[in-house]
Amino acid sequence: MTKLLRCRDVGFECDAEVRGDSNEEILAQVVEHARDAHGVDEVPEAVVQRAIAAIREEQRPG
Repeated sequence: MTKLLRCRDVGFECDAEVRGDSNEEILAQVVEHARDAHGVDEVPEAVVQRAIAAIREEQRPG
């Protein structure tokens, strides 16, 4: 099942969503997104921990 993380769920006013098969895959995308969209060169450990806690299994209709 695909995992989902919404940037908004980590505390940012941002509608971005990232999906992946593992937490590691999602966190790699989070680092890219933080740099490209939010100008963050280094994601603080506290944000990484909030991101991990906010990752959910994506619920697909049907």
